[in-house]
Order: sequence, then structure tokens, then C-alpha cells
Amino acid sequence: MKEKRKPDRSDLEAIRNQILDFACAKHDFKLESEDFPFDGNWNGVFLIQFRDNPEEDKLYCEAPLGEHFIRFGLDLEVNEQVWQREHEDICREASGYDVAIYPSHAPEGGKRHCRLSLRAWVPNFGQRIFGLTLSNLMDCKKAIVSMLAKE
Repeated sequence: MKEKRKPDRSDLEAIRNQILDFACAKHDFKLESEDFPFDGNWNGVFLIQFRDNPEEDKLYCEAPLGEHFIRFGLDLEVNEQVWQREHEDICREASGYDVAIYPSHAPEGGKRHCRLSLRAWVPNFGQRIFGLTLSNLMDCKKAIVSMLAKE
């Protein structure tokens, strides 16, 4: 049985280039920053400009060298009092999208900063997987924001 090769730096650079090539009709992607730290991981931040919406968002990408996944994330800010009261419902909503939510340990300026996170597996990575991953993250964020707006 053939052993699967773990991705290396050239694989990660190819994936980064694929993400930039995946800009579709609805979104404009720009690489804001990237880092290949000494340990070989890749961390990238893409600015996403929605063509049908004036909002701009940041898509965070993390690919640990030697792992078989890329972690994608979007940020979400929640009022601290709302977080204290609604965090279980927020987490339940995120789990319905199979999205992990990582809240900051301490609020800043009355806001709790959260990262919505989803993994995509490198061996199957392509435009369809990336599109589904990004759509799922954006849908999750939109659902949480909508849920909180009803408060």
C-alpha cells in the first residue's frame, strides 16, 4: 500500500496560488499578508470584497506544514453582554454549519472577538472545495449576525 505524502512548502504555495485564482464573479480576493514562519507553516490573510455588498471581510488561512488540512477562518465581533447571555446559542448555531468558534479569552472594548473556523483537506483541495468552505463560513457568520440582530 502506498503511503500518502504530506504536503510541503511547494504544495502550500500552489494552494495559495489556487486561492488567488479562485476569485469568482461575486468576490474579489486580494492577498493582504502571508507568513512562512521558520517552522514551515503557512499563514495567509486574504481581503474579500463582496461585489454585491460594500462590506469587506478578511479570510484567514493556516496550513501547518506536514498536515493534511488548511484551516480557514472569518472573524466575528459580539457585544460582551450579548456573548455572556447568548454564547450557547451562538455555538449551537455555528455547530449547525460544522463550524468551530474560538472566542477570545478576554473582551476588548466591550466586544468579544471570535474566529469562525473550518478545515479543508489538502488531498481533495480544489475550487469546488474552497467555494463550499468559504460559502459555509460566510453563511454561518450571516446566520449568527442575523440571530443576534433579533435580540
